Amino acid sequence: MMTLKTPAARYIFATVLYTECIVGIIMNLFIVAANFMRWKTVKSLHIGDTILSSLATSRSLFLFNVFVTYLPPVRVMWVNKNLQVLSAMSAVSMFLHSTNLWFTTILCVFYCVKISSYNWKFFNFLKTRISTLFPRFLLASLLISIFSSLPFGWCIYEIQIQNPINFAMENMTLPKVGIYENPHNKFLLFLVSSCPPFLIFLVADFLLIHSLWQHTRRMRISGSGFRNPNLESHFSAVKSMSLFLVLHIIYFICSSLYFSGDVYNSGSEFWISSIVICSPPSLHSLYIISSNSELRKTFISMFHIFTCCGQEQEEQEL
Repeated sequence: MMTLKTPAARYIFATVLYTECIVGIIMNLFIVAANFMRWKTVKSLHIGDTILSSLATSRSLFLFNVFVTYLPPVRVMWVNKNLQVLSAMSAVSMFLHSTNLWFTTILCVFYCVKISSYNWKFFNFLKTRISTLFPRFLLASLLISIFSSLPFGWCIYEIQIQNPINFAMENMTLPKVGIYENPHNKFLLFLVSSCPPFLIFLVADFLLIHSLWQHTRRMRISGSGFRNPNLESHFSAVKSMSLFLVLHIIYFICSSLYFSGDVYNSGSEFWISSIVICSPPSLHSLYIISSNSELRKTFISMFHIFTCCGQEQEEQEL
């Protein structure tokens, strides 16, 4: 098993991963809290905000699971090879990974249906029933994630008997029992559960970017100035969805490497892969906050409130 050359490098990688998880959890929980406050005020929430809140909740739980799983006390349980612990953690990790993929795909499909200008029967059907269909899609994705994660608790780890240990003094032989991971089953189950939402995401994102780009070209050809607000909003949407696409591809590739068994549990490749896997959920949520004027204003006001409360508390202590 590959290990890091120096303890300092391991501590640096662990610190980066833990910090990234904490920041990502804060960003995603802020999105959930902001949408909850909006719902509490107007007693209703747009379907896009509902999907975004579901995705932010899934990302928070995913990052929290990564943070808890790789804390030193929990890492000791992994090293001890406890079959029940390994099976349960594997199933939970896969469930959170699958919900993250499906909710991301549903958000992208929602953007594609809402924004794109394709005059197809299927798109028109989704647009007319968007408020009733997408909550059902969220529920269906949860059920699919549950059923796809259960085999990770059943088919990944198994107990095998190694060469027996002989005790000559007592004239007895004891088998040496070990718990082994089946990388073939692990990667196959990952592909079966992860490829459908990833492929749907790619198709939806490509269709949306293509529609936005074609509409932008028509606006420029028709004589609209580059400073036209509608044209700038379309360019911004193209950049946003392109960033969404790149981050999701990075997430899927690194997750594939992790589940394929090519990344060792205690090597530098493992820590780097974990850091990269946790980057897209954090970065995309941060981008959503920065690009949404309401979320950005709410975040700045909440940050200002916390800063003022901290300063008042310091003044009282002095």
